[in-house]
Amino acid sequence: MWINATSIRRALARDDYLSTLSPDRRPVDPPARLRRSGRVVVTRPGGLPVVRYEPATRTPGVELMYLPGGGLVNPLVAEHWWIIERLARSTGAAITVVNYPLAPEHDAEETAAFVDAEYARLVRRAGSSRLLVAGDSAGGTVALGLASRAERRPDALVLFSPWLDLELGNPAIARRVRRDPSLRVPGLRAGAVAWARGRSLRDAALNPIRADLAGLPPTVIFQGGRDIFFDDAVSFAARAREAGSAVRLETAPDGFHVYVGAFWTPEARAAFALTGEIARNPSRILT
Repeated sequence: MWINATSIRRALARDDYLSTLSPDRRPVDPPARLRRSGRVVVTRPGGLPVVRYEPATRTPGVELMYLPGGGLVNPLVAEHWWIIERLARSTGAAITVVNYPLAPEHDAEETAAFVDAEYARLVRRAGSSRLLVAGDSAGGTVALGLASRAERRPDALVLFSPWLDLELGNPAIARRVRRDPSLRVPGLRAGAVAWARGRSLRDAALNPIRADLAGLPPTVIFQGGRDIFFDDAVSFAARAREAGSAVRLETAPDGFHVYVGAFWTPEARAAFALTGEIARNPSRILT
């Protein structure tokens, strides 16, 4: 992992990280194997691809919206499809993958408007079905914002290594960064500032750890110990439980950022298995 993530780590260590972004970056298309294992429909509201994947072995009555991470500035990559496929297998859900507007070309308000509109469409489609929202890294940031605004709350949130404090102000980060093979503060913070576009990173409408954590949907967080976001996840989960929300934190001591992407590992398999149980019965978050 340290070798594979070298280029990411070096880029994120730069204060001018945004200058390294290609203006032509775009989400990776669904792999051909997805069409062999189910039905794939791609729509392009506002020019951004929204992908619906209905596995052939779909469980009726379960819908899942997936919000991919990328530091609020990078689009979905091939490894995200690995996660999406495993979610489909474990939950049986029809999965709607929302590629939302990214900074620096777009800001938080545009992201929220786009995601809210796609969620409203999914709510109308889902009817009385169970409706889950999942996201990794910055996708977790966006998922929590959506859940705070939605008239119909998701039945559960599933967050893989979510970015919970856009300020990155936790002093524990300085200690944990030595063990994190990919994430670095300067580039992440530059992305957050661009996404906020003049708003404070302390704004509770943008920054999950600053938000009112009462009334969250049942939420499970999967977090690795070799991730600079780890300590914020511990703090977030504790504060949410104190506020009366059902939040479950599952940790993998040697897990790196979004460790579930390594789907062949025991830790990732356990995470997907638990997610499948939660899709069948969201109250499993409480046990």
